[in-house]
Amino acid sequence: MPSADRRRLDGAGTTAWIRVLEEIGYLIWISPEVEELDGWRLRHARGLTGRANSVFPNAPGELPLEEKIERVEAWYAERAQPPRFQLTDGSLPPGLAGALRARGYEPAGSPVSVETSALLDLEVDARVEVREELDDEWAELWSATRGSSDLGTARALLTGSPGRTAFARIPGAAVGRAVACGEWLGITSMVTLPDARRRGFARAIVESLVAWGRGVGATRGFLQTDSPVARALYAQFGWRETYTYRYWLAV
Repeated sequence: MPSADRRRLDGAGTTAWIRVLEEIGYLIWISPEVEELDGWRLRHARGLTGRANSVFPNAPGELPLEEKIERVEAWYAERAQPPRFQLTDGSLPPGLAGALRARGYEPAGSPVSVETSALLDLEVDARVEVREELDDEWAELWSATRGSSDLGTARALLTGSPGRTAFARIPGAAVGRAVACGEWLGITSMVTLPDARRRGFARAIVESLVAWGRGVGATRGFLQTDSPVARALYAQFGWRETYTYRYWLAV
């Protein structure tokens, strides 16, 4: 592909390309409850993960911004959850961060790195089981590491994507999930139990999910993480940061 076309495809860090990638991330991790509000999507999953319980502001809308934020706050109050906004440099409208700050919101936690890559040609590790069905053992292990015993919400979140989904496991040691949406493969929900760490299990899970993704037609990788350890692992497979996002909460 000519370099100019490649720059256009990858967006060269433009806000438009960030919005494209945010839509991919949205499809990979869809909340059990989503309500549209003038171009925004309000997401609720009973507090299970930040992404699934935050506002996705990827379109400008027509309502006055103050009114729109007030409606968000009322919506989350009805669900006994704090309003949380997932903001990137591409969030809309452009003045959203300033409006939130004026209402007492601030960025919370570490920036989340959104990373992309070309998928390598790999093989499934012999130690890894890869299935396209979610069972209770997998869901229980993952949700327990998130401090939740709500398997119904966990199942809805893990299986909610319209993409083809795979669940990888090394029994009793590690799990990981991947979703193939067209050319994109998103990896999420990576967990290695404490007594199984430093034995190459996370790497084996990633290799196997990439191999599965290539097998169903994906060629490009997508992931979101705030873990330096995870970033170091994914870097070995070619993932590089494209942009970051922060959650904004009222203080």
